[in-house]
Amino acid sequence: MPLNARAIFPSSDPEFISFPSRRSVVHSLNGIVACTQPLAARAGQRILQDGGNAADAAVAVAAALNMTEPSSTGIGGDMFCLFYNAKEKKIKALNGSGRSSKNSNLDQMRHDLGLKPGEFGDIPTTSVHSITTPGAAAGWVDTVEKFGSGKLSLEQILTPAIEMGEEGFPVSELASVFVSAATPVGLHTTNKVCSGATRKR
Repeated sequence: MPLNARAIFPSSDPEFISFPSRRSVVHSLNGIVACTQPLAARAGQRILQDGGNAADAAVAVAAALNMTEPSSTGIGGDMFCLFYNAKEKKIKALNGSGRSSKNSNLDQMRHDLGLKPGEFGDIPTTSVHSITTPGAAAGWVDTVEKFGSGKLSLEQILTPAIEMGEEGFPVSELASVFVSAATPVGLHTTNKVCSGATRKR
């Protein structure tokens, strides 16, 4: 069968994607970066080439994904890290999840949600109680400090993402679909948002 759009679409009526997708095998001698977005992977590869290690590259990728695929990861969210130290032959973990607000307590939450003492209930996603203080940014700093190579500063590690934000970048098909789906209807008809610029349709 020839390799064409029919051969690589997931179905005749794809609900998830509406463009052909096929990835080539990637080979490397000095490290490899894998993520959902090629520009973010390139940011991680750049850090490896500059002397960083896997932890440094992972932070660079996460920051770049904030720019290129904000629906997948965000500085306003959480992060977790499992790091294997080859010299020590040990796996270490880091919890970069957000915390509840300082003044939160169970009694106040029950009151706000209309629950009686001992009654079970759910916290609606639209409730202020479903939000935590973001932990991602502190987690990135902790990852670089605890597991990083020590050869690159946090500024150097974040530079690829900063450059994308300042200079702009091509928006991928998936990011475009997800941003469009999350954008209020009124904005769809007037502007198309790209990093670094807004233009009239």
